[in-house]
Amino acid sequence: MKKYNEIFTQIENTLRKNSSLSEEQFDSRFGKFKNLSYKNMHDKDVFWILVYVAFYSGMRASTVSQKLPAVKKYLYDFKKVKNYSEREIDQILNDPNVIHHKQKIKACINNAKAFDKLLNMHGSFSKYLESFGSLSNEETIERLRADLRSRFQYLGERTVNHFLTDLGLNVLKPDRVICRIFSRLGFIDDVNNIDQTIKVGKDIAATTGYSIRYIDIIFVTYGQMGEDEICLEKNPKCFVCGIKKYCDYYANNSR
Repeated sequence: MKKYNEIFTQIENTLRKNSSLSEEQFDSRFGKFKNLSYKNMHDKDVFWILVYVAFYSGMRASTVSQKLPAVKKYLYDFKKVKNYSEREIDQILNDPNVIHHKQKIKACINNAKAFDKLLNMHGSFSKYLESFGSLSNEETIERLRADLRSRFQYLGERTVNHFLTDLGLNVLKPDRVICRIFSRLGFIDDVNNIDQTIKVGKDIAATTGYSIRYIDIIFVTYGQMGEDEICLEKNPKCFVCGIKKYCDYYANNSR
């Protein structure tokens, strides 16, 4: 097995060293994810995850994150959202603080209707999940993925895993940042290999003892455009990177 624990520790240390956050702020921001696992969530909070993963899909994360408080004001309560008409859609689009993406807003309204229908069938989202069987079983997760994608809009091949990750299940969100870093480190054979990316994420979590959500957020922070990014797609900051000795990209571009 690759040196997952050593590499992940170096990534953490490099982030801390180069972060604009103090040690206390860093631990406050990221520490809460270290032991995150699935727990029963309020149905409105589950629906909110459905909403924000739809907006993150295909958009720059930093842009979406800035706008989420305003989006949440309109789209958090699925019982209200399911009844929205064109009037409410126009009201949302007239707010300069929200993301002006009418198609995604309409998708959230349709998802609210589907979500309410699902709860009427099962009683709660937790009971819906439990109806699939043990959530630690990969076959169960596969059936769940397929069912979620058939019910809800904007839950694509990558985004459905984002949803499951943020529920606290042992599934890695295989976004393009993580795939890029895993590819550069030789963890995966192809930057578009989603299944292999998820497997590697689970192996890293098992090796380090941290939750897969913590693995996700540390790798994403390392490579996502923002204040403290390092492993960028273009012009990565190899001069401060703590894992360049493991990196195929650095080996091929440092000559």
